[in-house]
Amino acid sequence: MFRALSRSILCLLAATLALVQAAEIRLANGEWAPYLAEKAPHNGFASHVVTAAFDKVGVKVRYEFYPWARALSMVQNGEIAGSVVWSRSPEREPFALFSEPVITDEEVLFHLKEKPLSWNDVSDLRGKSIATPLGSKLGMWEAPIKSGIIRNQSVPNVEAAMKMLLAGRIDFLPMIRTVGYQTLRGKQFSDAERARIGHASKVADKIDYRLMLSRKVAGNEQMLERFNEGLRQLRKSGEYAKMEADLQAGKYD
Repeated sequence: MFRALSRSILCLLAATLALVQAAEIRLANGEWAPYLAEKAPHNGFASHVVTAAFDKVGVKVRYEFYPWARALSMVQNGEIAGSVVWSRSPEREPFALFSEPVITDEEVLFHLKEKPLSWNDVSDLRGKSIATPLGSKLGMWEAPIKSGIIRNQSVPNVEAAMKMLLAGRIDFLPMIRTVGYQTLRGKQFSDAERARIGHASKVADKIDYRLMLSRKVAGNEQMLERFNEGLRQLRKSGEYAKMEADLQAGKYD
């Protein structure tokens, strides 16, 4: 009887441990302020949304910060449950599952104000040069770069790209509007430098960014369903709108 009771207790403890383990998820994160940043409040706006959505369904999030190329590789190889936040693409679909949109923002073309930029079609930008951070998706710029219409230089991060723009080494910088202006608010840029940069009025693209989970990690299909439910609850409660207002007020800088 004692042995049977001991086995029952051990089984109960094992089941409890499994539940505890299932209630935590490891996610790769990176630097993309104000949406994602290790030292920002709540690790940035997008991190805060993901954490809060998972909290709604009883899942604790543990972020680990990596360079973007490394984070992508870890998801592809199943070394980590997933990563925040990514756009859906045909190249990523074979190894990744994508949530409902966590954030939606517009990509615009940043340029020097002394060199006004007006365009209606990519062909209007023929011969010009851009910079893109390592690990970022080229999106609509992939085809014109491959065809030689536009020249591209890879850089370590968005700050380096902005510095290249200021130095006149590139002609324009395609970047999410919110990210671009938050970058310029950083300490590495002076007021005079900020005053030199603006963006073209035409919106280049409107992009959804999502939680990305690895197809190689068991249980991720169910975890994604739980996250989407938590995200819907967060929006319905009005908490998401409050976070958006805080974002616009600079509270995630």
